[in-house]
Amino acid sequence: MATELKRIPVQDQEQAVRIINHLSQQYDMQSDTRRHQLHVSNDRYAAFYDAEEQVVKLELIDPSVAKEEIEEFLMTFPPFF
Repeated sequence: MATELKRIPVQDQEQAVRIINHLSQQYDMQSDTRRHQLHVSNDRYAAFYDAEEQVVKLELIDPSVAKEEIEEFLMTFPPFF
């Protein structure tokens, strides 16, 4: 089961696409259209656009990641979010 790490408020789908594309490039995430049209993931994290809540959600999908690693990841998260 995924653990939500961060919510990034967006104004519209266009902004969500820009953020997801940036996350995809920065964290080597691949598109996963089986789950959602605007969904990217790697072996540890996933990001997707929740249109109902108008946010991009970042989730931890690897339960073996230590709490310290999550904290470090969030501290280095891009500041424009």
